[in-house]
Amino acid sequence: MADIEPRPPALSEALPSMAYRSWFLFIMVLVSASVQGERYLMVVMVEPIRRELGLSDAAIGMVKDMIIAIVYILAIIPLARLADRWSKRKIVAIAATVWSAAIIVCGAAKSFWVLLIGRAGIGLGEGGFTPPSQAWIADLFPIRQRATALSIFLLGASLGTFLGPAVGGWAVQEYGWRNTLIFASIPGFILAPIVWFTLRDTRAGLADGAPAAKGPAISFLQTARELMAIRTLPPLILAASLNALLTMGFISWAPAFMERTHGMPANEAGLQMGGALFFGSAIGHTVGGPLADFLGRRDMRWYVWILMISGAMATGIGWLILTGSADRVFPLYGLNMLIGGLSAAPLMAVVAGLVPSRSRATAIAVLMVSIQVIGLGGGPVLVGWLSDILRPIYGEDSLGMAMRWALLVGVPSTILAWIASHSCRTDFAAAGGWNGAAINHAIH
Repeated sequence: MADIEPRPPALSEALPSMAYRSWFLFIMVLVSASVQGERYLMVVMVEPIRRELGLSDAAIGMVKDMIIAIVYILAIIPLARLADRWSKRKIVAIAATVWSAAIIVCGAAKSFWVLLIGRAGIGLGEGGFTPPSQAWIADLFPIRQRATALSIFLLGASLGTFLGPAVGGWAVQEYGWRNTLIFASIPGFILAPIVWFTLRDTRAGLADGAPAAKGPAISFLQTARELMAIRTLPPLILAASLNALLTMGFISWAPAFMERTHGMPANEAGLQMGGALFFGSAIGHTVGGPLADFLGRRDMRWYVWILMISGAMATGIGWLILTGSADRVFPLYGLNMLIGGLSAAPLMAVVAGLVPSRSRATAIAVLMVSIQVIGLGGGPVLVGWLSDILRPIYGEDSLGMAMRWALLVGVPSTILAWIASHSCRTDFAAAGGWNGAAINHAIH
C-alpha cells in the first residue's frame, strides 16, 4: 500500500480534559466489547448452523476461527500503517461499521462461502480496530497513566468474550441463530456514528509532549528497521508471544484434558472454564495497569518485570493444574488468567512508549501479529502435536504429558523478558515522554 503523507499539524496542542478522556475510554470499552462479542458469538450456534447449512466440523472450524485469524493477520499491518498517517477516529468508526455489516451477512448466509465472507469481514474489522485504538489511547494519556487507561480498555474484550456467548446462547434458544446475528449487529451500528461525531482525532505524541511530525512519511521497511533497532522491543515481543503460546495451549485443550484425565463431561468443563477465564482475566486486566503505573514511578523496569514475573508464575501454576486434583483445576485456571492478565496493559504501554509516536499503530500491529501467529496459532497446534507423539507411550494420558512438556516454553519467555528489562531504561529515555516535566505538563 502506498504511503500517505502525514496530516498537517492542525490538531489542538492542548491535551483534552479528563472528562472528555473518560468519555473516550468508555466508548472504546463498548466498541471493544462489540467486536469481541460478535467474534465469539458463534461458539454457541455451531450446531444449528452446522445442521441447517450441512457443514462439516472442518468447515465450521474454518468459518468460526481460522478465516478471522487469517484476515486479521493479513490486514492489521497495512491498516496500522494507514492509522499512523490518517484519522484514527475514522478508521475505528469504519471498522465498527464493517464488522456490523459482516455479522448481518453471516445471519443471511445460505451457504458456506457466504458465511465465510461474513466471518472474514469480522476479521477485517477487528484488524482495523486494534492498532488505532491502542495508539489513540497512547496519544491521549501520558505514560504514567497509560497502563491504567489500557487496563480499562481491556475490560471491553473481557466483557465481550463473556457476554457474546452468554447472551447469544439465550437469544439462539429464543429467536434462532439468524435473528440473533442480526440483533448482534445493532451495537456496532450505534457505536460507529458515536465514535465519528463525538470523539476527535489527537495529534500523535501529544500526551508525551513530542513535537508534531514533519516531512514525508517513511516506508514500511524503514519503520520496521527503526522498530527492530529498539533493543528492548524484539525480546519483549517474543517473550509476550511465548507467554501467549503457553496460555492458549492450556486454554484450548482444557475441556479435553478434564474429560480424559478427570472424567468430567466437556459441557460441564466448558462452563466452568468460561467462568474462570472471564473473572480471572477481568481482574488481571483491571489490576495490571494501575499496578504497573504505581511501581513504574519507582523503577520503570517494573513495566517489563511484571511480564517476566507473570510468565514465570503462570508456568508454576500450570504445573499445579496438571498435577492437582480435579476440584482445583478451574480455580487455578482462573488464577493463571489473573496472573497473565496483569501483564497485558503494561506490555501495551511499553510498546507504545518505546516507539516513535508516528509508528505506534504499526508497532502494536507487529506485536499482535506475533501473538496471533506464535501464541494463538502455535499453542494449540504444539500441544496437539506433542500429544500425538506421546500417545503410543502414555495412551489417553498423552495430552496431560504434552501440556507438561509445553510448560518448558515458560523458561525462554522468562529469560527473554529479563533480557528486555536490561535495556528498557535506556530505550525509555531515548523515546522521551517518560520525564516528569513532560508528564506534569500533560496532566490537567
